[in-house]
Amino acid sequence: MKSTTIPWFETLTDSVSALGAAAREARTAHRAAQAAGAQYNLDRLQYADGAVTAPGQSSTVPDRPHDRTVFEIRASHLAHEFRMAALYDDAAAAYAYGAAWAIQRVLDGRQPPLVALGRQADGRIAIPDGLFPVPPAFRGLDGWDGHARFERARAELDRVGDLWAYVRGLDEPDDIPDAFDLLDVNEKLAAAPDAAFAFGQIAETALRHALLLKR
Repeated sequence: MKSTTIPWFETLTDSVSALGAAAREARTAHRAAQAAGAQYNLDRLQYADGAVTAPGQSSTVPDRPHDRTVFEIRASHLAHEFRMAALYDDAAAAYAYGAAWAIQRVLDGRQPPLVALGRQADGRIAIPDGLFPVPPAFRGLDGWDGHARFERARAELDRVGDLWAYVRGLDEPDDIPDAFDLLDVNEKLAAAPDAAFAFGQIAETALRHALLLKR
């Protein structure tokens, strides 16, 4: 009788692909949330001046229905955008570090059937210490034609990684300046999910190369 057991390398690549699919969905949802919120930029809108009164209302402040509705919509969009940003951040991290974890195991001669990642108490992905805040330069990928792109993606993840790890409460940076440049901090934090997603994409391709080397 023919065996129907799926080889470990297929389930492993499926595992990384699933992390990538999750990150892409979260990225799309975050972009959509940003676009929806931008439609209610308070500096762009011109409010209607009309006011209404409600029987029994004790406040002397006029009830302006357009203002109130716009602010409630805006607050709802901001809350949704914040949630989608957190989801994208976590899914992109899982993709990047899950793919790197798989590469590391394969190059070490192991045969894991699935990516192994933990969860923190708050539900966010727990990244292995040996990979965080940036995966190492893996030996064995030097001859791969995508190695230069892999290293560029890894360098970008490294650029934002220390601060991102510190803000997530996962690591202490090597050097904490007396005064953070707020614009630089915000730029790096905003860039972190995209950097992780981009690294995950090239790392998924690198995993296939690593598997070919070891088969």
